[in-house]
Amino acid sequence: MLGAILTRLADGRFHSGEALGEALGVSRAAIWKTLKRLEEQGYPLQRVRGKGYRVPRGACLLDPAVIRAQLPSALSARWEWHLHQQIDSTNAEAQRSLLPGAPHPLVVLAEQQMAGRGRRGRPWSSPYGQNIYLSVVEPVSGGAHGLEGLSLLVGLCLVQSLEDVGYRGCQLKWPNDVLLNGAKLAGVLLEISGDLTGEALVVIGVGVNVLMDAADSVDQAWTSLYRTGQSATLDRNQLVAAFLQRLAPAMEIFRAEGFAPFRDAWQQRDAWAGQQVRVVSGAHEQLGLAAGVTTRGALLLQQEQGVQEISGGEVSLRLNNAT
Repeated sequence: MLGAILTRLADGRFHSGEALGEALGVSRAAIWKTLKRLEEQGYPLQRVRGKGYRVPRGACLLDPAVIRAQLPSALSARWEWHLHQQIDSTNAEAQRSLLPGAPHPLVVLAEQQMAGRGRRGRPWSSPYGQNIYLSVVEPVSGGAHGLEGLSLLVGLCLVQSLEDVGYRGCQLKWPNDVLLNGAKLAGVLLEISGDLTGEALVVIGVGVNVLMDAADSVDQAWTSLYRTGQSATLDRNQLVAAFLQRLAPAMEIFRAEGFAPFRDAWQQRDAWAGQQVRVVSGAHEQLGLAAGVTTRGALLLQQEQGVQEISGGEVSLRLNNAT
């Protein structure tokens, strides 16, 4: 019933509980209970006495059929599609769904993750029906070596797809975050399965904050597309379709040429280019000036002794008064 309610509310206008109940053949109390549960999970639902209920225009539940209808037929048929209402994580489900012995491209979507993960195992806030939780499985060659720069490419595809639907100001933070106004909007998590030296499958996990407006468990600055106030779509089906249309052709180029063809586009959206940063890898810390990335996706760090290539670690802005 929730999907039917949100479909009617997706026009962004107020609808009374009575009118919704009549349209869907249920009681006004049933409408109230359903929306109350959604509201308790932090969904941006507005209720006004005498007017009824309203959600942000375009807010809806995920529907693979709707997504596929927005894709070219060849692209729609490329993947096997899975949608879950509630799951531990889309990456974990993608790993469980892999068939041994053959490439098996697939798309896994979820309305809610109970154990969503970011980089280095950090929890990813995953409330019901508010964000994009997506994993795409694609074949790659060259094993782990063939993944160099892929997280940067996926982040670039995310930003470009957001630009395609009207969002402005999204930037990239090496190696796998999308920022807006300095706060985290989206992240990428790659996991490889199969031969680590030859033919393998990569699980491309993507999380995008779309409608989320509250998250007590998040320990860093974050934002969502809803919070930006920009007049662009909040329809998650349209956002997923836009991303997949960017990702698929980019992956074909990446398989043939690596990250090099995408380097300039990534650097044009580099959030911390030319700024003093701190790179931490285990107990090792380096300070320097962020100087872009290599054709393999490594971070270039300008230091007094020269330019260092950094292939892994956590990057943060260095405060002006840091010692």
